Amino acid sequence: MLLFIGIFLTLAWTLWKDFPRMWKEKKFKEFWILAMITLTVCVISTVKSLNINLPNPLDWIEMALGPYPRAVYSLLQ
Repeated sequence: MLLFIGIFLTLAWTLWKDFPRMWKEKKFKEFWILAMITLTVCVISTVKSLNINLPNPLDWIEMALGPYPRAVYSLLQ
C-alpha cells in the first residue's frame, strides 16, 4: 500500500511541477516525451509493486536473433 502511495505522490508531483511549466513555455515535444516516460514508469512501478513478473526484453531479442549468430559462427569456423 505504501508503494502505491509513493508512486501516486511521485506522479502527482511531476504533474504539478513539470507539466504546466512545459505547456506554458510551448515545449510540446518535451511535454509529450515526459508524459510517455512518466506513464511508462508509473505502469512498470505499479506492476512491480504488485509482485507480477515482467518478461525480460533481452530474452525476446535473443530468441528472435538466436539463429543468426550461430550461422555466422558456423561459417567462420
